Amino acid sequence: MSIKRRKYYINKGFQSRFIVKFCILIALACLVFGALVYLLSMSSSTTAFENSRLVIKSTADYLLPVMILTALITTVIISLAVISVTLFLSHKIAGPAYRFERAAQEVTEGNLSFQVKLRSADQLQFVAESLDVMVKSLNVRISSLRQKMDNLSLVMKKQSEKNPTSKEIEELIDDISREISAFKL
Repeated sequence: MSIKRRKYYINKGFQSRFIVKFCILIALACLVFGALVYLLSMSSSTTAFENSRLVIKSTADYLLPVMILTALITTVIISLAVISVTLFLSHKIAGPAYRFERAAQEVTEGNLSFQVKLRSADQLQFVAESLDVMVKSLNVRISSLRQKMDNLSLVMKKQSEKNPTSKEIEELIDDISREISAFKL
């Protein structure tokens, strides 16, 4: 059974910061590239015809407007690609984090009859497996406690018929039994 993506933004703050950081990194790379080309081309000269005139300029001054326009176009195109890729990559982290948060809520509410289900391509599969092992372990222990409480309750009922002072112990057992039965196994 495959779990389909319903929302692209699970944790908008996390995913937005993740995307913005990558876009800033691309913009910085374009700036560094442009600055290096400009600095390395300052010592050479270039001739060109502008308005039917022969013009001699430093290569850096001649290339600067073209480099700025190229850097802007490249930044926009690559940023759009990065936004889509990082959105899907961050989804593979934010989705599992959301499911782990829900799993913690389930355990807090006493539900031990669930499994953390992630899509096969999601990250953090090992954490989901660890949570499932933890929940199964709790389930086994609490089931064992329930069984022991049931056995103790039977013994106490037999005793209470013979000994009326064991009523207090029986009430305590009932209280413990109510607490244990709050867990959904």
